[in-house]
Amino acid sequence: MTSERADTTGRTPSLTWFDRTRAVIPAGCSTLAKTPHRLLPGRGAIVAVRAKDAGFTDLDGRTWLDCEMAMGTATWGHARPEVAEAVGAVLERGTAFSVADPLEGELADRLLARFGVYQAVKFAKSGADVVSGAVRIARAATGRDLVVATEYHGWHDWAAPSYYSAGPAALGVPQAVAELTLTIPPDDPGRLVALLREHPGNIAAVVLCPNRWTSGHLRAVLDEARTAGTVVIFDEVTSGIRMGRRATCGELGIWPDLLCVSKGMANGLPLAALLGDRRLVMRAGDVRMSNAHSSESLALAAALACEDLMDAAPVWPSWRARTTAMMDTLRARVSALGLHDRIEVRGDHSSFSLGTAGAGDFWTDPFRAHLLSVLADRRIFTKGYFVFSDRHTPAQLDEVERAIDAALTSY
Repeated sequence: MTSERADTTGRTPSLTWFDRTRAVIPAGCSTLAKTPHRLLPGRGAIVAVRAKDAGFTDLDGRTWLDCEMAMGTATWGHARPEVAEAVGAVLERGTAFSVADPLEGELADRLLARFGVYQAVKFAKSGADVVSGAVRIARAATGRDLVVATEYHGWHDWAAPSYYSAGPAALGVPQAVAELTLTIPPDDPGRLVALLREHPGNIAAVVLCPNRWTSGHLRAVLDEARTAGTVVIFDEVTSGIRMGRRATCGELGIWPDLLCVSKGMANGLPLAALLGDRRLVMRAGDVRMSNAHSSESLALAAALACEDLMDAAPVWPSWRARTTAMMDTLRARVSALGLHDRIEVRGDHSSFSLGTAGAGDFWTDPFRAHLLSVLADRRIFTKGYFVFSDRHTPAQLDEVERAIDAALTSY
């Protein structure tokens, strides 16, 4: 089924697939952010069959310029040859052993050398796992229960109720567990300092995404947290190496006690890492942080190939300057069109979006729906965020800017 042509019932192959799949998989995909109902079934792409560089082909045979890049995980481009070669070599010798693979130690050495300020690392398979592991370690190290969350930090019990509008019971989380997490918005140091002082000796950890904070606010928060004996955890699962060679913390020269990275580490293969000083990270064994697949070999080999690519890159991230210029141009265009009170350009070169000012729900934002429709007609795929890769060409980025401009002009 690779034709865009509808069948005798008027259903395209993608829509037929969706009807069948959502009957057996919740929402049609086990990754919530990829579920078709968040997209444009019947108009946009909802299921892909192959991808290469900065594009993919859907089940209906249509090719798309990809501005999502597997939720930012395919940092080096889809089917990157250097990564594919490394993974292929591992496939031939065995992908998972009954004992450790030397690749794990090799990757640990490479990461610690790149970041340069930490002494230990623990691997896992998802960002949610390493952030939750960091929280467990902080609680064990401090003997405290309370945690401060600042935005989305994964679906696990400690974090979900603080982010989703649904109550703890609807999420299947006990109320007693939900009450152990305090919540503030990002980049609000006054609120965070107030919480630390309201709960002296009781807050184990503060978890925040540093690319959403100003450097001055980050420094103030770190100083206050360390005075309070609270562990500072940077959730760089999404930003990570997309911000720079040493993530946001390296860009700013502001280092947390524990750093969590994931997306982009292995160019789409599942891998995450928790870095920190030896005293804290070694507690991962005490809290029994483990997974049968955390040390499988395919992702480790892919990550090592990505480390080689980063070492060879003259500038990283390669799309930084063009994306920054694009965002500046779009902000100027929003102003010129008289939309500055209605539309915002948010984010940074690692990932940016446009949306209605003050809109409470990104997924139901009317401008997002308009933007996706305009771009879908041009065969440009996005869910509303623009996430580029090392394989996006200057011409492709120019094409994206023109398409967004068309959406703004026609709104």
